[in-house]
Amino acid sequence: MELTIEQALQQGVSAHKEGKLQEAERFYQAILQSQPAHPDANHNLGVLAVSVNKADAALPLFKTALEANPKVEQFWLSYIDALIKEKQFDNAKQVLEQAKTQGIAKEKLNVLEIQLTPITQVNEPELALQNKSLSLSQKRKKSSEQKKRKKATKQNLKTYNPSQEQLSSLLEHYQNGRFSDAEKLAKFITQEFPKHQFGWKVLGAVLQQTGRSVESLIPMQKSVQLAPQDAEAHSNLGATLKEAGRLDEAEASFKRAIALKPDYAEAHSNLGATLRELGRLDESEASYTRAIALKPDYAEAHGNLGNTSLELGRLDEAEASYKQAIALKPDYAEAHGNLGVMLQELGRLDEAEASYKQAIALKPDHAQAKHMLAALSGETTATAPLDYVEALFDNYATKFENSLVDNLKYKIPKVIAEMIIKDSKFDLLGSVMDLGCGTGLFGKEIKQFCEHLEGVDLSEKMLGEASKKKIYNELIKKDILAYLSNASLNFDYFISVDVFIYIGDLSDVFRLIKSRNKIGGKLAFSTEIYDGNDFFLEQSGRYSHSKNYIEDLCKKFGYKLRHYETQALRKDKNEYIIGGLYLLDF
Repeated sequence: MELTIEQALQQGVSAHKEGKLQEAERFYQAILQSQPAHPDANHNLGVLAVSVNKADAALPLFKTALEANPKVEQFWLSYIDALIKEKQFDNAKQVLEQAKTQGIAKEKLNVLEIQLTPITQVNEPELALQNKSLSLSQKRKKSSEQKKRKKATKQNLKTYNPSQEQLSSLLEHYQNGRFSDAEKLAKFITQEFPKHQFGWKVLGAVLQQTGRSVESLIPMQKSVQLAPQDAEAHSNLGATLKEAGRLDEAEASFKRAIALKPDYAEAHSNLGATLRELGRLDESEASYTRAIALKPDYAEAHGNLGNTSLELGRLDEAEASYKQAIALKPDYAEAHGNLGVMLQELGRLDEAEASYKQAIALKPDHAQAKHMLAALSGETTATAPLDYVEALFDNYATKFENSLVDNLKYKIPKVIAEMIIKDSKFDLLGSVMDLGCGTGLFGKEIKQFCEHLEGVDLSEKMLGEASKKKIYNELIKKDILAYLSNASLNFDYFISVDVFIYIGDLSDVFRLIKSRNKIGGKLAFSTEIYDGNDFFLEQSGRYSHSKNYIEDLCKKFGYKLRHYETQALRKDKNEYIIGGLYLLDF
């Protein structure tokens, strides 16, 4: 009895599933003799061809199936996959774009899209020649090993692509936040298929997401080398470079991403953040504005535009941006916290307090909001949260000196240096520790009078700026209390310029310097002045200290007040903040 087309198709599919490929092929061919354009028969015959590494033979079959029924998702996926296997990348891109218009699942197309850049050869760095006096047997062994490696390399080049299942699994792990699984699979893929870009791309992203930005740099660079036309790879590299404080390089990476993909909203926003750190606020504003124009519901871009507007002094615009960010993303804790800062600048303290409380409700460990809320409420805490201080100065590092010296008339490093040099009668100071060295403003003033100069700071990016001055013998990233607790101390001078404004209770600082330094020495520092008898957390989020409080610490820990004077520290809201300058013996 002659089978119907439907019956023949069922028989073919059944044989196909059972691995009876020749039998399945006969059924599919029989259908095509009757209906040459039958979509399922063409598609399934194409799948058979791909399974025996004949993707070229599958292409016309997939194309026919797709033309007959473009509503079937699998037809699109099979056709694009076969085009990629045949390295017909341009055609694959065209078909993929068509598939997007047909509503094909984005996540499935993503897996294919990442394979569309031809893999290029990457030159490994040349190794320095060592052990030139190899024995003849060693040379033979080495030559044999080289031949084996070359043979293996040729073999690998035939199969440099991981499977579709591996790529899909890797993407799924990453998108669902299973970073440990994603990292393991990405490392496997990069080892087995080192010329395939996607493994490197995901590995870099995972390392970045898990706080290992330094480690992420190499896989990010590898990803860009392997796929120089991948805009996202350039943007990811830019984010890593920005995190590392290499802002000029980050800017170049983001601009490359935008050149490749002009409508890439995220790259425009990241470029805006980089330009802001570089102090180029007008350009930063333009980048954020462009990102929002491309993606109006981009909450983070609105929030970041608010930050730039705040720095430009456009408070009304900053408020509007923060509120728009919150409207788009009500659980955006950072936007609530930054809105609080802006409202506080405007003197709308009740509203600022409400914003800080909302930020904390959404993110209980929100360091900035907790600290500023304490300041507003009149609570004097012992010290500012380290996370708050680190983030504050990391964000401020590249524009710190320009803003502080030029705009706020900051001159205390120079004044303290002159005070110390005068006291020493212009003799060398010996070994000097700059506690909270920042960008090295004080170090620059005192370097010529130091036999040895070290600096310690919590902010990686401030230290990066300090290192450019090449004035410190050593720079250490650490909280100063942690440093004083564990380091081997042997200094003639400890200096701390505008650092104690972020530490309320100075007892541990005085105790550790006196008890752990191996020799006697001197301590010089500045404070903001408090009219009471203790220390106080100001609404600015900075601490002020009274002269009585410092004198009590001197008595308690055995210091002698050698010199004291008052000075205008810097401008704040067009008024000078008055500070105390101290020089102590211990």
